[in-house]
Amino acid sequence: MAIFHLHQCSQHLLAAGLSQILRHVLQELSLFYSRDVNGVCLLYDLLHSRWLRALLKALLSAHDTVAQKDFEPLLPPLPDNIPESEEAMRIVCLVKNQQPLGATIKRHEMTGDILVARVIHGGLVERSGLLYAGDKLVEVNGVSVEGLDPEQVIHILAMSRSTIMFKVVPVSDPPVNSQKMIYVRAMTDYWPQEDPSIPCMDAGLPFQKGDILQIVDQNDALWWQARRISDLSTCAGLIPSNHLLKR
Repeated sequence: MAIFHLHQCSQHLLAAGLSQILRHVLQELSLFYSRDVNGVCLLYDLLHSRWLRALLKALLSAHDTVAQKDFEPLLPPLPDNIPESEEAMRIVCLVKNQQPLGATIKRHEMTGDILVARVIHGGLVERSGLLYAGDKLVEVNGVSVEGLDPEQVIHILAMSRSTIMFKVVPVSDPPVNSQKMIYVRAMTDYWPQEDPSIPCMDAGLPFQKGDILQIVDQNDALWWQARRISDLSTCAGLIPSNHLLKR
């Protein structure tokens, strides 16, 4: 059969260039032209038309030209000697939009490192899946955070425009939130601006007595993440846990 014959010649055709495929197809079809096998005459006449042959040759020639180019990026060579104590780092680039970044940071009490304290449910960081609570920040937009206070790092983040570039040391065991969502009714009013103990005032969720809240994260014993059921499409916010309210 012609199809089987073409399959046997496939390697030769690829080596000679895709622009020759049309000529070989026409040669095969010419063997069946006089028999009019399943409309071969119509197909032969169509492929033999000048305009189609010119178009196919141009397309196949362009394919050959592109296929011969190397589009792989040129990466710098790895250093010959990498210290065994060197920590593995990750580069994370986030594109800012109108939604909150959705993460809080803190300083480690012993080492002084700047860590991701929590990732807010529904925020940009959480949806990217690239940063986790416990990741150590090394640089933000090329600026080293060593020796900086969390407030200074927040200022760098606030000054960022379109993108934010993080260099981080990933946490060895990323936390997994396997808790089920629960719903509670607020028994009192809460205003983050009036609470000096909240870790991040901007991340707080204000609510009023009677509001129905969806609790999406209880990993922190003191500060839960919640959303009002009237606005479930927004990023979650921090609210005091039952344990904190009873203190």
